[in-house]
Amino acid sequence: MKTKNKYLTVLILGFIGILVLLYKYNLSKNNISYISDNINENKIERKIEKFELNVLFSGDIMLDRYIRKQINRYGSAENFVNNYLNNLREINNEYDYVMANLEGPITENKSKSLNEDGTYGKDLFFTFPISSVEILKFLNIKVVSLANNHTDNFFHAGYEDTKKFLAAGDIKYFGNPYNNNLNINKDNFEKESLSEVVCEKEICIAYIGYNQFTTKVSGEIINEEIKRIKNQDKFIDFVIVMPHWGVEYDKLSNQKQKDLAHAWIDAGADMVIGSHPHVVQESEIYKDKNIYYSLGNYIFDQWFSTDVQNGKVLDITFKKDCENNLESLKEEGEKQESCKKEIKINKELKVFIDRNGVRYML
Repeated sequence: MKTKNKYLTVLILGFIGILVLLYKYNLSKNNISYISDNINENKIERKIEKFELNVLFSGDIMLDRYIRKQINRYGSAENFVNNYLNNLREINNEYDYVMANLEGPITENKSKSLNEDGTYGKDLFFTFPISSVEILKFLNIKVVSLANNHTDNFFHAGYEDTKKFLAAGDIKYFGNPYNNNLNINKDNFEKESLSEVVCEKEICIAYIGYNQFTTKVSGEIINEEIKRIKNQDKFIDFVIVMPHWGVEYDKLSNQKQKDLAHAWIDAGADMVIGSHPHVVQESEIYKDKNIYYSLGNYIFDQWFSTDVQNGKVLDITFKKDCENNLESLKEEGEKQESCKKEIKINKELKVFIDRNGVRYML
C-alpha cells in the first residue's frame, strides 16, 4: 500500500512539474513575442528615408544673333542641339534637371540683332525664337532665371510672352528683371515672383533671382525674400540665390558682390551662384556655404578671348536623410520628420565655346 502511494505521489509531482514547465515556456514565448513586437515597432519609429537630387547648374544662355543663325541653319531644335551643341544633350540627361540663366526673352518678334541678310544689328536687344523652348527641353533644362538685364529687351510684353512660352513647355522660371514683387503692367496688379519653389524626388529647392541692373532696388529685397521663405514654408529644404551682377569680363568679383552674397548667407541662403560677367569668377566658402560669383557663358556667341570661351557648370547633389518619428504624430495624422540635409559639390565641368559649337571638355 505504501509503495502504491509512493508511485502516486511521484506521478502527481511529475504532472505538476510538467505544468510548471509549460507555464514557463508559454510565458517565455509571450515575452519573446512582446520584445519582438517592440523591436519591430522601434524599427518603424527609427526608420530613415534617404533622398538625393542631382542638379547641374550652368551659366548664361543667349539664343539670338550668331546662335540664332545656327538654329536657322540646322532647321530644327533637335538638329541644332545634336550638332552645334555636341555632347551637351548626352551629359545633361544624366542629371535630374539642369538650371541656367536665360539671357533674353522668347517672343514671336523679329530679331533686332540678326538681320535677314545675315548681318548683325548694333543694338544689344535680344529675342529668342519660339523653338528655344524645345532646345531647353532637349537639354534637360527645367529651371531658368529671368532676373537679368536682357529679359525685358522687348519690354514688359516680351517678358510676359517669355513666361507664357516657358509655362507651356513645363519649364519653371524664377525672378524677374525688375526685382519687383508687383507686376508693373497697369492692367494687371497680380503679384510678381522673385522666387520659385521646385520640388523633385521629395527635395524642394527655393530659387531666388536678383538683377543688379535695374531701377534703384537694393539687395535687401532678397534678404526679405529669404526670410519670408524660411519663416512661411517649413517644407523647403534649400534656398539658393541666383544673382545677375558684377562687371563684365572682370575675372574677380568686387566688394559689392561679396557684401551682397555674405548678407544673403547671413539671412539664411544655402548657396549663391552668380551670372553676367561672361567669364568665370572665383568661388569661396562663407560660413560653410558655397558662393560662386560667376559661372561664365554656357551657350553664347563670344570668342574674342579664351576667358569668354571657357565657362563652368556645377554638378551638385542635394541630400536629405529623414528620420520618421511616429510617437509625435500631429492630430491630423501627419508624421513628424527630423531631416539631416547636405549640399555636395561633386565636380566642376568645363564648357568650351567657339564658332563651330559648344561642348563639355571631359
